[in-house]
Amino acid sequence: MPYVTAWSAETAHAPVVVHHRTGQGIGFADEGPFDRDADGVLWIRQAIAEGAGRPLFPTVHALRQRRAVSRMLCQVCGADTLEQDPERQLFVLKDVGRPIEEGELTTAAPVCPPCALIAVEHCPHLRKHVAAWVERPLPWGVAGIPYDRRTLLPILGDDLTKVAYGDPAGRWLVATRQVLSLNGCTAVSAHTKYLLPPGGAVSSQRPLPRKAVTA
Repeated sequence: MPYVTAWSAETAHAPVVVHHRTGQGIGFADEGPFDRDADGVLWIRQAIAEGAGRPLFPTVHALRQRRAVSRMLCQVCGADTLEQDPERQLFVLKDVGRPIEEGELTTAAPVCPPCALIAVEHCPHLRKHVAAWVERPLPWGVAGIPYDRRTLLPILGDDLTKVAYGDPAGRWLVATRQVLSLNGCTAVSAHTKYLLPPGGAVSSQRPLPRKAVTA
């Protein structure tokens, strides 16, 4: 079962939401020191009980997604992809009719090539997919559920709302995913087992990702 998958015992919920004491944004009525990340973003609370109950595929566990994205862990096996290749990481995304573009925003964590071949075979979400080796997967922001500034009720939509770090709109959001910007992309495919094409070497100036805030 993929490392980032949530299990039925890992219930997620947002406590009572109130206006932040500064008047700028929202907070939890019983907010504690682990409810926000290093950027001050408010995160959903979710139990940690990996392997307990039944897997809720394709539901993603908020903290494990955040760890995988910020530490470059394989979203399937949880291995450190920086140890396997410190210069670039493999990303496999759902096909939306075009290759992965420079600056592509995604909540997907990287994946090691052996796990990628397994994932595209068994995951319905990735039966049609695109893939790329990425030199610079950079922290961009978060995705989550925005709250109405007057009523403090969640504004639900068909998808999560993405907000860049530093955007004031993030003060009114309960985050559930971290978002990366993918830069330095070289397209590859499952037909070549995700091997880089000839001349596909990448720069050694790849900055390391920020550390995750662990609970």
